[in-house]
Amino acid sequence: MSEYKGLKYVTRGNANPQGKPRVFFCCHPNDFRKLFERITKEILDIQLNAAIWYYNPREGIPGGEDFLADLSQMQLFIIPVTSNFIYKDSSARTVEFAYAKEHHIPVLPLMQEPGLENDFNKVCGDLQFLDKYASSNDPTALPYEDKLKNHLESVLVSDELAQNIRDAFDAYIFLSYRKKDRKYAQEIMRLIHKNDFCRDIAIWYDEFLTPGENFNDVIKEAMKKSCLFAMVVTPSLLENPNYVMMIEYPEARKTGKPILPIEGQKTDDAELSELYPGIIHVMDETVLPEQLRDCLYSIALRENDQDPEHNFLIGLAYLSGIDVETDHERALAMIASAAEGGLPEAYEKLISMYQNGEGVERNYGTAIEWQKRYVDHLKSEYEKDPCKQSVMNVCLQLCELGDYQKENRRINDAEKTFQEMLDFVTRSSSFSEDNRHNLSVCYNRLGDIRKSKGYPAEAKTWYLKGLRITEKLAEETGTCESRRNLSVSYQKMGDISLSEGHPEEAEYWYHKDLETCQKLVHESNMIEFRQDLALCYERLGTIRQSEGHPEEAKNLFLKSLDIWKKLTEEKNTFFLLDGLSVLYSWLGSISKSEGNLAEAKTWYLKSLEISQKAAEEIYTIASRRSLSVRCIQMGDISKAEGHLEEAKTWFYKALEIHKELEEETGTIESSDDLSSSYERLGLICK
Repeated sequence: MSEYKGLKYVTRGNANPQGKPRVFFCCHPNDFRKLFERITKEILDIQLNAAIWYYNPREGIPGGEDFLADLSQMQLFIIPVTSNFIYKDSSARTVEFAYAKEHHIPVLPLMQEPGLENDFNKVCGDLQFLDKYASSNDPTALPYEDKLKNHLESVLVSDELAQNIRDAFDAYIFLSYRKKDRKYAQEIMRLIHKNDFCRDIAIWYDEFLTPGENFNDVIKEAMKKSCLFAMVVTPSLLENPNYVMMIEYPEARKTGKPILPIEGQKTDDAELSELYPGIIHVMDETVLPEQLRDCLYSIALRENDQDPEHNFLIGLAYLSGIDVETDHERALAMIASAAEGGLPEAYEKLISMYQNGEGVERNYGTAIEWQKRYVDHLKSEYEKDPCKQSVMNVCLQLCELGDYQKENRRINDAEKTFQEMLDFVTRSSSFSEDNRHNLSVCYNRLGDIRKSKGYPAEAKTWYLKGLRITEKLAEETGTCESRRNLSVSYQKMGDISLSEGHPEEAEYWYHKDLETCQKLVHESNMIEFRQDLALCYERLGTIRQSEGHPEEAKNLFLKSLDIWKKLTEEKNTFFLLDGLSVLYSWLGSISKSEGNLAEAKTWYLKSLEISQKAAEEIYTIASRRSLSVRCIQMGDISKAEGHLEEAKTWFYKALEIHKELEEETGTIESSDDLSSSYERLGLICK
């Protein structure tokens, strides 16, 4: 463990990090080089004003009290989830992630590899994560970028909101201290705010030690707006020279600010007075309240104390440590009082806090209870003024409530909530465009729930109701959004028909989906629309193959293949590469079923080539397992050709991958794969 010299940071345009939302990036050391730049760019493209703090593990893994003190100032931990993070010990998981959970700092896990979800939950608990592969596989899911944006906005404070918070303070104190005395500075901040009349008074302080940074201009500006210069007195102030002695204290005297020296550690008074002219007496804890009252009582306003918006802003300040020390208990009390006062933003923040573990113990049940209270509040607002906007507010939050309940496996509660939403929409007003959209949402959500409970016929009834509305909206509005919603409805009908064992009916709905996607691609060349179209061809190809029409299936797969190839040229992601590899594999399977082994081998080799490249470049569990499948296919085709030694070579390659994955992960899946490899080799040897 190297000597800790402070964290590094990244901001847009290398801007000064002072006052910006604080995000901490940590990962397994083996992942830093390939993930750090990409993920920080993703975040800064969304949260323009954030400062992302980090250390480079190649330069040593930090530790000690100063490192933990820096972690305590963070508002969000970003952790890329990889097989390295889950299966191998690292400071990122055993120290930093554990610290965030213990101190109720929100953690945002970003899933970087498919297939790790269950093991992540086993190792890290039932923590919700963002998975970019989910939206790639499910067109109904909110895009990953939107989810990331929503999460960052729910935790981090925007520039505009930060300014509103700062405007809500009664006044500012400038707190001067040596960086090595940070723990005393934090104690004194808490000591000042223990006095109730100081609650709404901010304290400006230099947040982090950043070697080589010159904050002179920032400090002058902060001192200018402060009404009091407080100084943390310890023996380190006597070390000559130091920044407080050379810059901050002379500047305070020059501006004529009241100076309040506060004892952090016993210090020689005579030497202090000599080095800091004008200091006669240092305040200790016993006389500090009286001195503060003399300096600040006249500017501490009390008329705002019952204003929900004011209390909400000050609560946010204590929650995020914006110009005050972090005080989660006070933040929770003030934000809750603002919610009780009817402020919608306060309800939303409380829900977010309990969902993300921001300043409180993460508790999805409590988040749901606050969501219910928010719905009740909005219903009472609707009763007072039953307008279009109040209808939309109730519907939106009922939908949020139902989704939260479903995500947390409270399926029966979610079903009741969506039924309640349906009843509310039906009786609240005439069926405007917005209300019909709300109806469609209810029908589809209720269909999803009945499907998950094993009632496909009932699910189909709900889906049909939703489909009729989306068809009308798409016809009337003609927007891309309405027609993509229609595409999703057709896909749901096809999926449910297939699950009932009606492939002809499923094929009908998939063809309707295909026609819709073709029109969308014709009008807009967006990647999402082309990907949807490729998947339409694949679904239809799978049905034709299962019904014994290999040539038709092959033609459909080739159309999908053409799209996937172009997509991978534009965006070289693992999901797209794997999709292309799977298509080659399906084409190989069709050729094999027709007895054309040479053609099958050509397709399998193309699939193998892509999987090999993906495994070498990203070396994830999913990419290596995908490669093992391709090796087995090559072995099977070699065996069918009668080339047993060649088949044996391919099966050995698959075996080596399975042994490696079983050793790394120890999962049941990896053990099953390894067992199958041994069995395959046994049969070929026999």
